Amino acid sequence: MSAHLKATASLIPAIASLMLGCSESTSPAEGFTVAGTIQNNTQIAIPANARVLVAWVVSSGAPDHSYVFGEGTIDRAAGTFRVQLTDPPPAAALNDGALGVGIVVVTTNAAVSTGDDLEDIPPADLIGAAGWYGVIFVADPAGAEQVRSWAADFDAGYGVGVGEEVPGSFDRFVPTSASGVVLIIDDLANIDFVNWT
Repeated sequence: MSAHLKATASLIPAIASLMLGCSESTSPAEGFTVAGTIQNNTQIAIPANARVLVAWVVSSGAPDHSYVFGEGTIDRAAGTFRVQLTDPPPAAALNDGALGVGIVVVTTNAAVSTGDDLEDIPPADLIGAAGWYGVIFVADPAGAEQVRSWAADFDAGYGVGVGEEVPGSFDRFVPTSASGVVLIIDDLANIDFVNWT
């Protein structure tokens, strides 16, 4: 075998592993990750039973409600959190089946599960939220834009938005990094939320 062929042959395993690595990193099974830092305003340790959830706000139809879909983890030592979403939200979590707006919340309630409405749990069980951020899901770009015009700024699928005040109107979300969300631990009355509805 010539030196050129030997050199080429020796590169094949390296190229194959790079190709496999690339295909794994972009696999749909990995889903979408929302992550960021925890700002604990209480100066009290986060309870051991605290859970990170995503509550999707549904304002199309009456009455407004939330739909829990998605759960994450807290790294207390690092002061960070992470939520991995591997599937699209169910239609029941979307506004007009087109636009989803999820709020990352922290609860100590062990019974909350997928499909639950946060209105049904005691307020004291909610100990924090990323109020000025939203996990945005665009199922149908044209339909999502009909729900809220700012949805046109987001690509189809998952994204993250940060709140922006609009004088004389409802707040809007603008695209931001999915890894820079700030999750605040505090009484919900002390947390600013995006007033988009």
